[in-house]
Amino acid sequence: GAAIDAGIATQYSPTEATMGLRELAQAGFNAQESMRLLIPVLDLAAGSLGELTPQQAAGLAAQSMKAFGLSTDQASISVDRMLQAVNVFALNASELPLALGTASRGAQALHQSLSETLIALGLVNNVIPGVERASTAVAVSMERMADPKVQGHLRGIGVAVTDSQGRFRSFLDIVGDMAPQLDRMSEAQRSAFLLSTFGR
Repeated sequence: GAAIDAGIATQYSPTEATMGLRELAQAGFNAQESMRLLIPVLDLAAGSLGELTPQQAAGLAAQSMKAFGLSTDQASISVDRMLQAVNVFALNASELPLALGTASRGAQALHQSLSETLIALGLVNNVIPGVERASTAVAVSMERMADPKVQGHLRGIGVAVTDSQGRFRSFLDIVGDMAPQLDRMSEAQRSAFLLSTFGR
């Protein structure tokens, strides 16, 4: 019944919708959760302009929900954010599973949201072409910032990684605070600081 309703509400047939439901069930969602996720999943597939099948879109949605601790109620807004990132940063929707799968490792370490991770990924991809390299760079950067030793180095130049309650700040806010401090250094000082703080 859910597959038929989804077929009526979207451009996909009930058979294609069923493939999405099966993928969600295999990811561990129960029947009720899968039905709530189905329309957002099909919207993601449609918004990808053919780059993701309903089955692939279901896999990406399931991966993102689990990696970022999102509830099924947040599925629609999460899908919108993924599609917006694809459009704004000229990412390929077909590359999102690899990109988010890799970047989420760092996001979990630094407790970053899906939105923050998508924006960081898009910005880094503009500097380091290739979604695999860009997502690895985001993951490693976030993981390093979760390291107390790195936090101590950054405190030394007046940059806080955590707020007054000890929670991690937004990754992009931290990088934004670092930029003017790095600009005050000579090239040699900046390179030495970054190497000693973050490693190769």
